[in-house]
Amino acid sequence: MTLWNNIKKGLMEGIHTATDKTSEYTKIGRIKIDILGVKKEIEEKLLELGGRLYDKIVEKDQYDIQNDKYIMQLIEQVKELENELKKYSQELNRIKIDDGIDLD
Repeated sequence: MTLWNNIKKGLMEGIHTATDKTSEYTKIGRIKIDILGVKKEIEEKLLELGGRLYDKIVEKDQYDIQNDKYIMQLIEQVKELENELKKYSQELNRIKIDDGIDLD
């Protein structure tokens, strides 16, 4: 192999490695953005839930949460969002372990 072929081969390998790393970091970035979005949704649902509970409790001396379908629906939505958040976190951990990437 000539010197030029060796240089060319080295450059091509470097480009492929850089492309792979860029792709991995792009995927990580997207997951982190998704995590932030889910956290924001959870925060909004909890604020809505807290406001609703406050209004209902102030309105009545005693209030049965179990019979309020809207509150139960909000609670269920928060649980679903927490599961989604957990899946994203597991995916980040998998990438960290499999690819040996420092995510911090």
